[in-house]
Amino acid sequence: MGFIEILYAVVNLDAGFIIDLVMQNLLWIAIFYAAGYIFSEGKAPLTRGIVLFALVATTLDIFHITGFSIYTASGLALLYFLRMPVLIYFEKTKGLSQYFALVWIATWFIAVTIVAFWM
Repeated sequence: MGFIEILYAVVNLDAGFIIDLVMQNLLWIAIFYAAGYIFSEGKAPLTRGIVLFALVATTLDIFHITGFSIYTASGLALLYFLRMPVLIYFEKTKGLSQYFALVWIATWFIAVTIVAFWM
């Protein structure tokens, strides 16, 4: 289920679709809440969980529209080799450590963009 379909249901106030979506995906709601709790260190788990869900849902839409996937050996290698030095730099630099979560998401979208133009 992509972000566009969910956004369409919210804009049209389709309560049946939203309730059905929530009830069929209770495990995923708990998983995204737990991931938000871990990534925000317990400060804003719901907000971070929603951001992570939006990240996953929009990437499903990107994969569907463009027809490529980053979940291949070369795509994941690019993602990790791009992400690790940048995250280490932002984590160790005193003034930039507050942007760690933003950089984590930004490196993902940069890797997706590189793979999209590479394919």
